[in-house]
Amino acid sequence: MLGAVEVRTADGDVVPLPSRRVAALLAALVLRVNRTTPIDDLVELLWNEDELPGNPRSALQIYVSRLRTALGDTGRTMVRTDAGGYSLRVDPAQVDVEVFRSLVRSAAALTDPADRIEPLAAALALWRGEPLAGLNARDLIPRLDEEHLQAQELYVDARLAAGESADLVPELTELAERHPTRERFWAQLIRAHQASGRTALALATYGDVADRLRELLGADPGPELRTLHTELLTATGTATGTGTATGVVPHQLPATIPAFAGRTDDLRRLDELLPTANLGLVIGAAGIGKTSLAVHWARRVEDRFPDGILYADLLGFSPVAEPADPQAILSRFLVALGTPPDRLPANAEAQIALYRSLLAERAVLVVLDNARSADQVRPLATTGSGCCTVVTSRNELAGLVATEQAEPIRLDVFDPPQSKQLLAARIGAERFGSDPASVDALVERCAGLPLALSLLAAQIALRPRRSLASFVRALGESPLDALSTADGVGVRTIFSWSYRQLRPELARMFRLVAQHPGTEITPGAAAALAGVPIRAARRMAAELVANHQLIEIEPDRWVLHDLLRAYGQELCEPAEADAAFERLLGYLVHTGFAAAVLLAPSRVRVELPELPADVEVVAPTTRDEAFAWFDAEQPNNLAVLRAAAGRADAALWLCVWTIADYLDFRGRSGYPQAQQLALEAAVRLGDLTKQAHTRRDLARGHMAMREWDEAIRQHELALGIAEELDDEAAIAHGSLGLGRVYTRIGDHRRAIEHTQRALRIYERTGHVDARANALNNLGWYHSELGEYQAGLDYAQQSLKLYTESDSEFGRAVASDTSGYALAGLGRFDEAIALYTVAVDVLRALGRRLDTADCLMAMARVQDRAGRGDGARASYAAALEILDALDHPDAETVRNCLAQQR
Repeated sequence: MLGAVEVRTADGDVVPLPSRRVAALLAALVLRVNRTTPIDDLVELLWNEDELPGNPRSALQIYVSRLRTALGDTGRTMVRTDAGGYSLRVDPAQVDVEVFRSLVRSAAALTDPADRIEPLAAALALWRGEPLAGLNARDLIPRLDEEHLQAQELYVDARLAAGESADLVPELTELAERHPTRERFWAQLIRAHQASGRTALALATYGDVADRLRELLGADPGPELRTLHTELLTATGTATGTGTATGVVPHQLPATIPAFAGRTDDLRRLDELLPTANLGLVIGAAGIGKTSLAVHWARRVEDRFPDGILYADLLGFSPVAEPADPQAILSRFLVALGTPPDRLPANAEAQIALYRSLLAERAVLVVLDNARSADQVRPLATTGSGCCTVVTSRNELAGLVATEQAEPIRLDVFDPPQSKQLLAARIGAERFGSDPASVDALVERCAGLPLALSLLAAQIALRPRRSLASFVRALGESPLDALSTADGVGVRTIFSWSYRQLRPELARMFRLVAQHPGTEITPGAAAALAGVPIRAARRMAAELVANHQLIEIEPDRWVLHDLLRAYGQELCEPAEADAAFERLLGYLVHTGFAAAVLLAPSRVRVELPELPADVEVVAPTTRDEAFAWFDAEQPNNLAVLRAAAGRADAALWLCVWTIADYLDFRGRSGYPQAQQLALEAAVRLGDLTKQAHTRRDLARGHMAMREWDEAIRQHELALGIAEELDDEAAIAHGSLGLGRVYTRIGDHRRAIEHTQRALRIYERTGHVDARANALNNLGWYHSELGEYQAGLDYAQQSLKLYTESDSEFGRAVASDTSGYALAGLGRFDEAIALYTVAVDVLRALGRRLDTADCLMAMARVQDRAGRGDGARASYAAALEILDALDHPDAETVRNCLAQQR
């Protein structure tokens, strides 16, 4: 891979590949070795839009077959067909790019720079030329190139630290010339000159690169080169000309940010720092626009600081340099303020005292960018009444807020209008207005991250012939690659700077919570994903929030920015991700089961798999706790189930079993989709019992939405399976369900027939709750036929059984049916009293739709009894529930309520 694509046998013989497309296919699979590459990604790689075959998938299958033949993969054990794509399953040690990455990672983990030289040299020796040479693999090469350059930078750093400066000069000169806009190579070349005693040549090299960058990019050198230049000037005693002693006011801000957009409220908050506050703290995630805001604001208010603006990049999150020493920055600031280098105090305390003395009567703004810690900031923060310090950081720096009374300004992502404002400013009004639908999609996929929008705008501006829709597709397929440039700038790179600063346990937690398929993460889910106790998960999540890798939307509830989620997912090895997902499913199934049986104590239990040893489950002990747990996890249900489909079907089915009653009781959306996923899982498992159970639950959902034909169809299919299995309990359950549907469409006689069949089975098997349920239903159906006394008799038998079994829900439904029969007999007061009991119990149980149905029935009886106020109150209460559930019966109740008024 690290050169022309070649396959070699164990003896070193080259295995010929039949075509360039086969080689490109192999390259794509190798770069995601042991992971699935989607079919669409492979098709896009192998063919341009204007050369797509008529049936790309079939054509791809042909090339996969040719690759297998070339590799001798007759058993299809190497090139595997996966769900939605293909994967290459081999030992990573057989792939040069994986060996290269492993060597670089091992070198980076070493603390002694001298120890890094050997593994980095071995890694770089694997490169045989341009990666994937000879292939039209435009989307695969930039990332490999960037990894090569970063490894070279690490190798040069190690050799510089080992004292090989003079030997490195020719090599660095070539690297810098080959990559003229990569400032890190220039900085290393300047340091090599300086360490070799050639300070004048180092200064000349800085002047050369500064001119080149202005010519090529229209920008001044970045913070690292500027810091290095100041150090050179100080070392040579030529820095005195920049101080105020000569009348020159320091203005050290970086270049103006072009096309600044948004941040109106944040700019106002910065304005409010003046004139009383001394210290502002701009905090936020990587790529959120902290530096842009601080520099833009500083230029807006520079007239209020006639004695100058000092700026320093504290390098708190640099991937290639240690955080800046505040003492070195302080020396620079003192020189900029007019202190000759040879007059600088010798110790830190004296320098801080001089700094504060110089600023005491001046109006100076100090901008400290990318601070890692409060200790970096404290020596440099201004104390003079006319001065102000603005700090930017990815960390919260709570110590500055607590002890220095810093005013924190936390930046959030852009909303869609702000995102569009930035995009329009960068790409021009004509291009922006050419395709509004694509603009909306681009804004959505960048999720308001200013860095992502800026990188996207740069790509659009550089490719004027590409349609905006093509950028939408690229973002949808691989957002991190789409938001990267050929010279190594991208969201992946920026995110990596913060990730590398994390302790190993926090880094692991970050990449594992990113595996959650849902949008919101709870403490239990985070703990399960990481395989740690819930208390430890809370502590680590709090640290990730402080570092802006997680966002806390409310106590014990966190989200990840979409692009950070994609980055975290990319960091995980497949085995690590699979284990985390298995733990998450174990947590959801076992906690959900404990909660489900609290909501429906008489429910027939299912057998659970063993809980993974490293998953902590804190089971709810009351109905309120059960509802609270379900409420917390509910927003993620469908995402988790879809992720489990075809991957963990048994756990998927159990998850749906646990949430079914909750979704039904609460009237939550997602019930039919969840049951459909469970049915598909049961089919894949070949489990007919599970299929019958799920079809009955599907029918329950269709009934709730008044979709009677589909409810009957599902019940009949479930009943057919039960009869095929000769499963008496399932036959009874299916017959009982069919009866409920038939009575809702007015066929009460058929409802009675099916229910009588169920009752006979329940009486024979001794299933008390189910028998009571059947009796209650018969009471309802006879009442619907006008046979009110028979209906009341059945309902009273049911009520007796439910009371004996201490079933609160049963008592409620039997009271509801008894109330209906009593109303038919003209005994309105008794009916209303029983309806009131039913409503109170159902409401306490959290069964919202059942509560609404009972309220509507009571309202009708109250109306017949001449109790208009009571009827209006019952209809209004029912309408409130139905509107909240977006239920089709809401309009009917609204009309009834209007007639009452």
